[in-house]
Amino acid sequence: MCGIAGYVDFSAGGPSPAILHAMTNALARRGPDAQATLVEGPCGLAHARLSIIDIDGSPQPMAPPDSDLAMVYNGETYNYLQLRRELQGLGQSLTTNGDGEAVLRWVEREWEKALPRFDAMFAFGVWDRKRQRLLLGRDALGEKPLFYATPAPGVLVFGSEVKALLNHPAVDRGLDEDALRQALRFRAVYGTGCLHRGVSQVEPGTWLEFSRAGVRTGRFHDLLAETDAMRREIAGQSEAQLIAYGRHLFMESVSERLIADVPVGAFLSGGLDSSLIVAAMRQVRAEGAEIRTFSVGFKDDPHSELPHAQSVADAIGTTHMPLMVGPESYVARLSELSACRDGPVSQPADVAIAEMSHQARKWVKVALSGEGADEIFGGYPKYAFANAPWAARRGAALFGPERGARLAGALGVDRRRALVALRALAGRREVDRLVQWFSYFDRADLQALMPGLGWTDADWDQTISDQSETLSRIGKASPLFRMQATDCLTWLPGNMLERGDRMTMAEGLEVRPPFLDKELAAFGLALPDRMKVRGGTGKWIVRQWAADMIPPTIAKRPKWGFRVPLAQWFRGPMRDMLHAYLTSPHGLSGAYGDIARVRTLLQRHDEGTVDASESLWTLLSAEVWYQDVFQARRGGDAVRAVA
Repeated sequence: MCGIAGYVDFSAGGPSPAILHAMTNALARRGPDAQATLVEGPCGLAHARLSIIDIDGSPQPMAPPDSDLAMVYNGETYNYLQLRRELQGLGQSLTTNGDGEAVLRWVEREWEKALPRFDAMFAFGVWDRKRQRLLLGRDALGEKPLFYATPAPGVLVFGSEVKALLNHPAVDRGLDEDALRQALRFRAVYGTGCLHRGVSQVEPGTWLEFSRAGVRTGRFHDLLAETDAMRREIAGQSEAQLIAYGRHLFMESVSERLIADVPVGAFLSGGLDSSLIVAAMRQVRAEGAEIRTFSVGFKDDPHSELPHAQSVADAIGTTHMPLMVGPESYVARLSELSACRDGPVSQPADVAIAEMSHQARKWVKVALSGEGADEIFGGYPKYAFANAPWAARRGAALFGPERGARLAGALGVDRRRALVALRALAGRREVDRLVQWFSYFDRADLQALMPGLGWTDADWDQTISDQSETLSRIGKASPLFRMQATDCLTWLPGNMLERGDRMTMAEGLEVRPPFLDKELAAFGLALPDRMKVRGGTGKWIVRQWAADMIPPTIAKRPKWGFRVPLAQWFRGPMRDMLHAYLTSPHGLSGAYGDIARVRTLLQRHDEGTVDASESLWTLLSAEVWYQDVFQARRGGDAVRAVA
């Protein structure tokens, strides 16, 4: 796992070693073990390495003397031993013991056509000095990030993180307001978007070639097509057969993700997904082998998951390390982590994940984690509402989400969650109903709080353009599948995987999610709806795998998730920070907002009239990024190594 960067400049002079060095420094947290640069004619490459496989070998940038290629690579190729054997069978000599050279040699033979061979999470840049062309590639589901910009004719700049690109003087540091509106609505930027104007993301499962002729792009992995193929493959199988086949794929994925020359541990929340991963690790590992697990809880949380995590660790037999995080960590680290993410810290739990990663990094370099299970196997509670009848949707619209939420609160139901659900059910179009589950705001809220951003019909529809385009690609399918597939292609890479990458790599820790194996993901999505959600409970098939692997109390627990006690913290130890950022005339509220309305929202939360903690978190994280990161960089400040 590493940080990669570089640029091609076909104008006279070629790349600047000073710029490449600055790009490398900007990524130092991703790769604390070694940093290096390479200039090959009009191309410059930069690399910051976190050594996982072939620790003493496989230096990067990699440029074998018998090859026309030079490469920087970020990720892990789980089938690299097989790829190496196939290369050797073709007469190819190899000089390292790692996965990087296997990738380079296959790209050397097949260029972009090699990408489907890689069972991997990756982002890479490969320069062909003979043909004067650059190839960028990003893994199938978007586990590893990759950004690029074409700021001038004949110039392309790329990197694992935006901060690396910003060290090139031609890259625009301006704000993309379309992306900002999307981030405020969903706490994520989807598709090719980026908060910095002129910077784009390489989409998951795609490649980009840059040469003197310009930019050429293509797709090497289509999740929808792979799911259709898997659906045909498993057609006619019984439930028992599907359970067995899925469990085989899952166990194989866990086994592959344990391949490393360094210690491998796991995040253990005490929920279904992480507990199942740890149980699988115990079955795969040699008898008596130590497994280290890490969990995090929150001060002032009466429903902490730490006891559940400990009970799983005790049952499976791991060396378990719990961590308690309080509001002081949020006050101290939110600005720093915004710089690490190059954007607002999306979920309140992200700070705790960074703290847990810091703790884990003292003992391991790699941790397995459960990202993707909810989207692929139907774990979110919202999936139970995918087939909500017309009458329920019509009733939510007529009665009004706000009134419905007040009634739910009076009946003892969580008012905030009821409001999110009712707003989603009341949506006029399918896309409106689908996307609103991941938003703490409706259009009226955002128009009132941030009127300077416009929020016209065109602006509003632009925030869901990626989801709308995805739904149009899916075609005819069940409402549950349409919801899942859209989440897998937008929310998962744009939020959950970005969070997983940045918050862990900020601590020099590699995270590997077994549920994101390409074949397992296609299998999960291809399953009949009844094997995902049954009786209102999600991840039905995953619970069947867990039945004889983890304690029944864990296997049968409803999804809980990280619930940070923000309501109390925002009225107590984080209140001063919250008010200072949200009412600053120098922030987003000053530039685009109505500070008087923001003050009213803060006052209502202080008084306990409403619990606006999730909405306030969205505003706070946006303000911290805008004031402490974006404005500093826009003002010409050097991009710090910690940023």
